[in-house]
Amino acid sequence: MMRRVPPRRIAYHQPHCLGCGPENPGSLGLAFEIDGDRVRTELVLDRRHEGAPGFAHGGAVATAFDDTLGTLLIVLKRPGVTAKLEVNYRRPLFLGRRYELEAWVESVDGRKMWLAAEAREDGELVADARALFLEVDIAHFAQSQADGTLPEGWGRSWRRDPELPY
Repeated sequence: MMRRVPPRRIAYHQPHCLGCGPENPGSLGLAFEIDGDRVRTELVLDRRHEGAPGFAHGGAVATAFDDTLGTLLIVLKRPGVTAKLEVNYRRPLFLGRRYELEAWVESVDGRKMWLAAEAREDGELVADARALFLEVDIAHFAQSQADGTLPEGWGRSWRRDPELPY
């Protein structure tokens, strides 16, 4: 049986992250909470994230899902990358409104992690997503750095919990 841990806020992935980075002027400003095996966040889009006038751009919504689903990798304690992301827009999302996103693990098979998420406004389902993430060695992320090192703090949280069922 998995032990129950109170929900906890986690720090942004990195300062310039498009989804949650505080130093990115186009950031969605997501702030994540891990609650057991789920990840939750709130999303409010503004003019920087506009598609049609007053409507959220579908790519901004997909980015919010990708970042929320990717945060599940902390729950799984597995570094990974998005291999496939499918978003179902059930109705338009609008600028200036508050949406609640929640993500969970559907299944894990070796390196493959199938994840799912929903976006709701006042309890109404407005969009959902399914994704396939692939586990990678943490060194994968050092490829982008000229000196081949990882940013401060990366890699410390990837030790798997033996009580997790994955």
